Amino acid sequence: MTAASPVAGLDAMIQRFGVGSRSSTGVVHNATGYFACTPQAPYDASLSVAGQTRQLLAKADARLAEIGTAKDKLLFVAIILADMAGYAEMNEVWDEWVSGIAPPSRACFAAALASPALKVEMIMISAVP
Repeated sequence: MTAASPVAGLDAMIQRFGVGSRSSTGVVHNATGYFACTPQAPYDASLSVAGQTRQLLAKADARLAEIGTAKDKLLFVAIILADMAGYAEMNEVWDEWVSGIAPPSRACFAAALASPALKVEMIMISAVP
């Protein structure tokens, strides 16, 4: 009798969604879901920070549903802005989206994003019932 591989047991506890060659669109482990949201490609540089934020939050709703949860189960969100000048504009859309739920813990900071057309990205961690 041989012992089971600890890695094989761990792999059985991980669900991956939208597996691609570079990344998965979402991962669930131990009733916790992890995913990132970026605007849809091709990136439309004409979209405002608010426009990209709306696009991301719609994508987040879909991703949350895909992994079996919803925004009221979010634990943490990291919001990355290309320029903090868009902070108020992003917050206006965010505040609408979290209205009516207990919002998650959140951090917001500025960083260079992968494309000059990107204005905002988000990283989300959620409980998955």
